[in-house]
Amino acid sequence: QVELEEARGKMTELEAKKEGELATLEKQLAVMAAELEAEKQAKAAEIRGLTTALEESVSAHQVELEEAHGKVTELEAKKEGELATLEKQFAEMAAELEVEKQAKAAETGELTTALEESVSAHQVELEEARGKMTELEAKKEGELATLEKQ
Repeated sequence: QVELEEARGKMTELEAKKEGELATLEKQLAVMAAELEAEKQAKAAEIRGLTTALEESVSAHQVELEEAHGKVTELEAKKEGELATLEKQFAEMAAELEVEKQAKAAETGELTTALEESVSAHQVELEEARGKMTELEAKKEGELATLEKQ
């Protein structure tokens, strides 16, 4: 019975020791759980902060992108307007050149006609002069022949 009492005493001691160890482990576990929860909340806050910063950055970039698209659209419209103006000026210049070309062609035709008429008139005058020269030569030869006879 003494042994039984001693065994029960040792059992009680072991149970107390085990309960103490268990209580210590439970405290450590509670501390670790609290630390993990604190880390979890800190990470969640950090993630929320990063998400907010990322959303703000994306929003700012979207605004910049939209502004850039607007500027590109403006530039395209401006360039198309400039191109249309240049095409209009080119068409006007081409029309003016065509008018000038036709005027020059008409002027050239008139000059050619006038030159042909002038050449024709000079040819008539030349033929008349040759005729007179022939007459004068014949007259001079006749006079020379008459003088030689005398």
